[in-house]
Amino acid sequence: MLYVRLSIFGISLFVPSPNWFSRSAVRNQTATMHNFCRIPNLLPASLFSLILLCLQSTAEYYTAISELNKALQVGQQLAADLETYLELEEVRLDRIRRVARRLETDGLVPKLAQDPEDFFGNPVNAYLTVRRLALNWKTDLLSLLDSHAEQNTDEQKEEGSLSVDKEQLAKVRARVEEHTSMLPGDNDLTGAAEALLRLQTTYKLSAVDIANGKLINNLTCPRLTASQCLNLGQQAYELGEFARAEEWFRVAYNRLWEELAKAEEQKKMGYTEHSSKKQADEPEQEFDFAIPDEVQPTTTEILDHLAYSLGRQGRYAEALNVTRLILEQDPTHKRSRDNEEFYRDRIQRGEGIIGPVPPPEALSKFEQETETYQALCRGEILFPMPPSNTIYCQYSVPHPYYKIGPVKEEILYPNPKIVMWYEVIHPSEIERIQKLASPRLRRATVKNPVTGKLENAYYRTSKSAWLPDNLDEVTHRMNQRIHALTGLSMETSEDLQVGNYGIGGYYAPHFDFGRKREKDAFEVENGNRIATIIFYMSDVKAGGSTVFNRVGAAVSPTRGAAGFWYNLYPSGEGDLRTRHVACPVLVGSKWVMNVWFHERGQEFYRRCGLEQDPVEMDDGF
Repeated sequence: MLYVRLSIFGISLFVPSPNWFSRSAVRNQTATMHNFCRIPNLLPASLFSLILLCLQSTAEYYTAISELNKALQVGQQLAADLETYLELEEVRLDRIRRVARRLETDGLVPKLAQDPEDFFGNPVNAYLTVRRLALNWKTDLLSLLDSHAEQNTDEQKEEGSLSVDKEQLAKVRARVEEHTSMLPGDNDLTGAAEALLRLQTTYKLSAVDIANGKLINNLTCPRLTASQCLNLGQQAYELGEFARAEEWFRVAYNRLWEELAKAEEQKKMGYTEHSSKKQADEPEQEFDFAIPDEVQPTTTEILDHLAYSLGRQGRYAEALNVTRLILEQDPTHKRSRDNEEFYRDRIQRGEGIIGPVPPPEALSKFEQETETYQALCRGEILFPMPPSNTIYCQYSVPHPYYKIGPVKEEILYPNPKIVMWYEVIHPSEIERIQKLASPRLRRATVKNPVTGKLENAYYRTSKSAWLPDNLDEVTHRMNQRIHALTGLSMETSEDLQVGNYGIGGYYAPHFDFGRKREKDAFEVENGNRIATIIFYMSDVKAGGSTVFNRVGAAVSPTRGAAGFWYNLYPSGEGDLRTRHVACPVLVGSKWVMNVWFHERGQEFYRRCGLEQDPVEMDDGF
């Protein structure tokens, strides 16, 4: 049997030659033709059948007038089936368009052109950007791209063929796959939400203020939608912060009613989505962070979450009232009907409380420490101020290098001595160091005190890069300058570590030196970390201070300045007073550069004292 290839609508069909075209021949060869046809997944079966019918009848219509009416009917049915196919294809393309609209951020270009770090230094901007760009449906997107109609596989394209350039299509798909893998994911969205909630707790920011576009002092942020508030409440609930979740669910509920009322008012006044006027009390916003085509939450959905957050706090009476409100709106809401019975049962047993959960009578030492450092991060005074004659500023000449230009030195705290040197790193050096560090940044790690291994930790959210002395002229020059400032040997010091903090980035209370009880706490050759110097390579608009939570001292980030302190007593015992915190960055981008000095090689630079130093005790931290 002789076959010929026909191309119809970009579909390659291998069919018998005209000599074999008869109804009986087509019926006998249907199975064979299925093996040669390449039909897209969405192509209706009826369309395939009609194509076959067209093929088998083409050679006979001109020989019989009576057959033309049948041809007309077949053509009409084929047109209807093609419309069905196009509708299915439009659904697929529309889903791809929705993804493209979600990723479209042209409105941000003018702002980002000025200072990207300043823009994303606003935690709400950063959170909303991550939320909009987070792609947890990469596989679905690629499957949509793979659903295109199969193309002609022959190298030679027939004249009039509707096929697409397969090579070009493959390149586009490869780029899409590469770019989707580089976008934020679920972990980033969770981390960004946790950071915003952490800032809210540390700096006592109300959900109402954040939702209305107010952060702290004169710093503002985008106004949040009901959907965005609901998402933050859900994140707080997942973290077990049920009171915080309740706060966000209440804000989401009120915001939803505002949005519904505004939409109704605009509808009455004939406003469209693009012609509606901006409310006077809304802060200026250059970019709409709302996710295109995002489904607006319902009052029932928000109340359902609110009831759960109240129930988890043991506030069963309030949870019952909210649940009954849900059932008034939707009597068929099964989960609420079950919860109503549960809450009634708890109330009848005399369980539960009314109102907010009271604070515990006694805090654990970790909770006490958290409250202390958060208060210090807010700038509260919790400790007696040291004598005024022990805190002062002066011009210092720590090394002959500084004889012509003395260093501006401030004694921030006398004992342990915490020093701040100003204008000790030039802006051009900062830019060079940041340029060297940026491609090397990796998630900062901490040493596990039990295993001795380095690992990621939830209480340290930053990225860091190590820059050796011989990497660049500027790294070598910085090591020389550090020696001149501190008077300590650089022979056993660690490489320069450059760090950039993320959204709400912080480092919980910690010691820079290794504790005696920790596994592999000391380097065998070089000993413990005797001292720390930290360069601040950026100003921070709010937050980001380094606070010593056992003495109340605080070091504010100042671009070009460096802080210095000893972690060990002259005897080598750890100084527990040097426990410190990197406060969460509220607004801004925090760049720092650390160097840790080790004991070996410092014997003649920092001599032992004549008095017995305190012995490091196990304080349980």
